Amino acid sequence: MVMLYAIAVLALIVAFETWCLWRVLDRLSVVARVEDRLLTLTHTIALLTDTTETCFQAIAGQLDQRPGGVPHEGAVRGMRQRRVVGAARRGRSVADIATQEDVAESEVRLRLHLADPDTYAERGQHGSVRS
Repeated sequence: MVMLYAIAVLALIVAFETWCLWRVLDRLSVVARVEDRLLTLTHTIALLTDTTETCFQAIAGQLDQRPGGVPHEGAVRGMRQRRVVGAARRGRSVADIATQEDVAESEVRLRLHLADPDTYAERGQHGSVRS
C-alpha cells in the first residue's frame, strides 16, 4: 500500500513538473514573438531615419545650388500669381497654365478667382469659395 502511495505522489510530481515545463515553453514563445516584432520595428525605424536623412541632404544640396539662396515665400507667391493672371489675360487655358506652372488646375482656378472673380470665371464651372 505504501508503494502505491509513493507511485501516486511521484506521478503527481511528474504531472506538476510537466505542466510547469509547458507553461515555461509557452512563455518563451511569447518572448520570441516580441523579439521578432522589436527587430522589425528596429529595422523600420532605421529605414525611416536613413530616408529622412537622405531627404534632408538632398534638400540641403538643392538649397546650396541656388545662386541667391531661398527667395522670400511671399515673393514666390506674388510672382506665380502675376504669371497665372498674365497667362489668362493672354488667352491661355487653365490646363495650359497649370502645366506650365506645375500646379493643379484647381489652384490656377482659385488664383484666377481671387484675382478677379467675374472676369476669369469659366462658364458652367464657376462656383463661389465658401468657408
